[in-house]
Amino acid sequence: GVPVNLNVLPDPPPGEKPTATLDTLVQLAIYGSPAGRLTLREIYAAIEARFDWYKKSDSNWRASIRHMLSLKCVFKSTERPPTAPGRGSYWQLDPTVNTKYKRPRKRSSKG
Repeated sequence: GVPVNLNVLPDPPPGEKPTATLDTLVQLAIYGSPAGRLTLREIYAAIEARFDWYKKSDSNWRASIRHMLSLKCVFKSTERPPTAPGRGSYWQLDPTVNTKYKRPRKRSSKG
C-alpha cells in the first residue's frame, strides 16, 4: 500500500503555501511518524521539512498548531517517559474520535 504521511500531499507552486489545512498536515505528520506520536517540536520539523513555505513564513502557523492540538479531541497528549530525551508531551491521534469534535471549553461560572 501507499504510505500515509506528508508526502502524499501535492507540492504547491514554488513559494506558495500548501493548500492542505494545518489540521491535515499535523494528522499526516503524526500518522506517518515511526512511533505514531510526535512532540510539538517534531511536528513543526516534519511540516517544515516537507514544505519550504513554512520554513520561510512567520511563526503564526506554529501558534495555530498549538491552539488546534489543545482544541481538537482527535489529538491526544501522552506523557513523555522520564528516561526519554527532550521536553514536552507526545501527541498522537485518537482513532476513536470523529475529527469534527472539539474538546468542551472550560468556562468559569458567573455568580
